[in-house]
Amino acid sequence: MNYKVQIDDVEPAQWAAYASAFSDYTLYQTWAYQDVRADIDDQTVSRAIVKDEQDNVVAMAHVRIKHVESLKLRIGYIQTGPLFFRKDGACACSVDVVKALHEAYLGPIVNVLRIAPNIIDAPENRGYVQVFEANGFQRLENPAPYHTMILPLGCSTEDLRTGLHQKWRRKLRKAEKVGVEVVVRSDEEPFRILEDFYRELRERKGFKGVDPEIFARSHRALPGAEKMSLVVASFEGEPVTVHVASHLGDTAIALLVAGNARGYSCNSSYLAWWKVLTTANEKGMRQIDFGGIDFENNLNVSRFKAGMGGEEKSHIGVFEAYTNFVVKGIFRKADMIYTKLKR
Repeated sequence: MNYKVQIDDVEPAQWAAYASAFSDYTLYQTWAYQDVRADIDDQTVSRAIVKDEQDNVVAMAHVRIKHVESLKLRIGYIQTGPLFFRKDGACACSVDVVKALHEAYLGPIVNVLRIAPNIIDAPENRGYVQVFEANGFQRLENPAPYHTMILPLGCSTEDLRTGLHQKWRRKLRKAEKVGVEVVVRSDEEPFRILEDFYRELRERKGFKGVDPEIFARSHRALPGAEKMSLVVASFEGEPVTVHVASHLGDTAIALLVAGNARGYSCNSSYLAWWKVLTTANEKGMRQIDFGGIDFENNLNVSRFKAGMGGEEKSHIGVFEAYTNFVVKGIFRKADMIYTKLKR
C-alpha cells in the first residue's frame, strides 16, 4: 500500500482529535509538550501525519529538530513515537509506513533521524525491530531503552489493593490512620508547591532529575481534555507531597512526585500514589506506567515502585538513521562527546 506524509499541515485541535484515536498516545506526543521542549532546547518542531490511500490517519509524529550549524547537521528526534497503535486494534508499524516517514524527513528535512518508539520489548513485538532495521535504522546501545514497571488495571479497588506488597499496604494504612488527606486537582498551584519540594530534594540528595517547569508549562498550554492530574497530599492542612500523572491513550503515566520531610515522616507518598492508581483505574486506563526505574542508580525509589506489584518492562530501543556514512561518523563522534560532557 502507498502512504502519504503530510508535513506541517495540521492545527493543534486537529492534532489532538486525530491523536485521541491512538492507544499509544502519551503526554510526550502532545502538541504542548513538544513545543515546550523545543523552546527550552532551542529546537523547532515538525508535525507529520501519515495517511493511507483511503485518507485514513494511520500514524502521527512530532519531530523535534536541532540545527547544529557548526557541524552542518540537522538532527530530528521522535520522542516516544510515532503513534502507531489505534484503539480499534489497527497497527501501522510496518515497513511501508516507516519507509514513508524515512523518505519524507531523512534528506529533505534532516540528515540524522532518531526514533524512540513507544513499544514494549516483548516476544510479540520483536518484529517491530526488524521494521526499523529494514528501513536503514540502527538500534543504539546508548542511550539504553526506557526501563519501567507497568501495572495492569481494570480490576476492582479491592483487588488493586490486594496486589500491593505487604509492606507497601502497611505503610499505606499508616498514612490513612494518621489522617493524611489527598485531593486531585488540575490547576497550576500544585506545580509551584512541587517545584519547592523538588528543589529541596535536589539539594538534599544531590541529583539533577527532570525539570518540573517543563511539565508546568506544558500543563498550562494543554487543552482541558489533555491536562495532567495533580494529586496533592496534605497533613494537618499543610501540603506535604505532590504527584503528577497523565491519562492519555490507554496508559496512565506517573511523571513527577516529590514531598517534604513532613511528608516522608507520615508516609504521605504512599497515599498519593494510591490515589494515582485508583484514579487511573476509575478513568478506564488499561495500565499504568510508573515512570521509569533504575535499580542500579536509584534503588530506593525503584523498590518503592516495585512494591505496587507491577512488572518490569523495557521499550524495544532507540533507532537512528543517517543520510550517509560521513554524516553518521560526524554525528556519532559529536554525540559521544556531548554525552560525556553531560555526565
